[in-house]
Amino acid sequence: MLEYALFFGRASVTDQEWAEFTAQVVTSHLPAGFTAYDADGQWMNPTTHRIGRERTKVIVVALPDTPAGDAAIAAIKDAYRTRFHQQSVGTTVHPVCGAF
Repeated sequence: MLEYALFFGRASVTDQEWAEFTAQVVTSHLPAGFTAYDADGQWMNPTTHRIGRERTKVIVVALPDTPAGDAAIAAIKDAYRTRFHQQSVGTTVHPVCGAF
């Protein structure tokens, strides 16, 4: 099993837009469930080398280590980058042992 943490910068994404994205995209790709919480993010723009700070949403989900799980995560990230014109969605992946 793999635990994914996805970091979504929300400098220009409203609460309503986030709610719609979650309902339309995240839930359809992760129907068994996920956890989302608010955070404050900071990152360096690789082009300008300027430090940016923005409110952030973090989604944590545990999935079987399968191509389908990887595809679901990639689809969510791609949809967010496209819909909200984001450069990236931060991601960490860790092997975990878990049960539900």
